[in-house]
Amino acid sequence: MAVYLYTLDPPYRHVHTHFDGVEFSNQWITISNGRLTINSQYSWDGCTPKVQPLGLFTIGTPDGSLRFGKPWLYYPSLVHDALCQFRDELPFTKQHVIDIFEEHLQQVEWPLCTLYVAAVKRFGPQDFR
Repeated sequence: MAVYLYTLDPPYRHVHTHFDGVEFSNQWITISNGRLTINSQYSWDGCTPKVQPLGLFTIGTPDGSLRFGKPWLYYPSLVHDALCQFRDELPFTKQHVIDIFEEHLQQVEWPLCTLYVAAVKRFGPQDFR
């Protein structure tokens, strides 16, 4: 049984032009009318890779400091994770998902946007349609 760092509650919605014209729905996500909805109870690991030796501390890609009670990259990592998880079923290319992630990082004003986008390009999932 997988253990995840975060579990979403309530549902989250994200709008992006790459979602325009896409109609998709499964147990966890829905894309309709240019909007992605990620359902409550969806779980993910935040930015990866990271490990927690003996559960004492975290080594790896930071999710950022807390902002409004959640890590800075809580929502960008959520959207990226969901799109990558269902990449075999969705009509998006790797570049589409990177574009969505990059624009989300810019929206939340993440100062390491360029570094994180480069890391996702190089180390993120490569097996898109």
